[in-house]
Amino acid sequence: MVAPKKRGKLIWATGIPGCGGKRHLKEWQQYCESQGKKVKIYHIGELMFSWILGNVGTEIRGETVLNMPQAYLDLARMAVLGEIHHSLDQDLEKNDAVLIRSHTVFYWRGCFSPAYNERYLCGLEYTPNMFVTFIDAAVDILKVLNKRDQWRDQDLSEKDLWLWQNIEVDNTRRYLHLFAPEKNRKFFVVPVRQPAETLYCLLFEPWRPIIYAQMPISHVEPHELEKVNKFIRRLWKYCVVFDPLTIETGTADHAGGDEARIRHCQTAHRDLEWFIPQCDIALAYWVKVVCSPGVVDETAEASQRGKEAWVIFPGDYSPFIQYRAKPHRIFSTSEEALEFLEKDYMLPIYEKWGSKK
Repeated sequence: MVAPKKRGKLIWATGIPGCGGKRHLKEWQQYCESQGKKVKIYHIGELMFSWILGNVGTEIRGETVLNMPQAYLDLARMAVLGEIHHSLDQDLEKNDAVLIRSHTVFYWRGCFSPAYNERYLCGLEYTPNMFVTFIDAAVDILKVLNKRDQWRDQDLSEKDLWLWQNIEVDNTRRYLHLFAPEKNRKFFVVPVRQPAETLYCLLFEPWRPIIYAQMPISHVEPHELEKVNKFIRRLWKYCVVFDPLTIETGTADHAGGDEARIRHCQTAHRDLEWFIPQCDIALAYWVKVVCSPGVVDETAEASQRGKEAWVIFPGDYSPFIQYRAKPHRIFSTSEEALEFLEKDYMLPIYEKWGSKK
């Protein structure tokens, strides 16, 4: 009997320039290799420069490439995707995963311009198993882009980058329906400061529950946040944990002005519209009892979206907590929550998947 051909998984990854996605993917590739997994990464942008030089005989400068007519860029992009498509079958046989990294939109000279061709994407023979958008805080992306010759003179603002990143996420989510609307494909928004094993576990260990970690941030001290960090590190033994602190800079910035308002609105939008929808469990760790509208709102949002709401709350709690979380999902301490996770929650998962780490 001939053994079936090995088929790797296909991932489509996006993220705006300067978000750190390329660096994160290098760390991910190294982590995969340390776990015995072979992966191949295609960077569409880099391949476009090579294609233009090899087929047109013109060397394009990175600082001015986006000044080229949109039709020329579309042609180069389509040619590169065609070359990838031609070798993809062999790539998927030789690797445990193949990742195609691209942008979906650019913000150039004060205008948004598409960086993909929907018609060509629909014609791809292979449907990605997963779609990922890498994100970072706009203030950090701005620092990176202002150091690059290509972007330094574009006069970008923090608001520009927040909106650009939002569009990047929305475009990538639409890929889900472009490729295979009838199939259960996954889409994740991943902060680049998440551990490299995040994407590894999402791809190769799908049995792990996905937790969105909630905690009061605005009114807690650094040593209390460290207590939360230690708890999150212990959760990683069993789960994939999306941690908002991987994109926060720490306690809230109370500076006034339009930029601060946008930053805070983006924080709420990110947590409620991106992180909670992609999790199985929203776990609220009240490291101390303080006023935290964010944690309250997130728990309500998770419950209303059909997610499991878990709460760690020291002392007596409001009836509204029990309205959102089942009684046996409300814990007094982090140790109590971990004990339940290990001894009760994970056992049927291990039995189903035949996996135990």
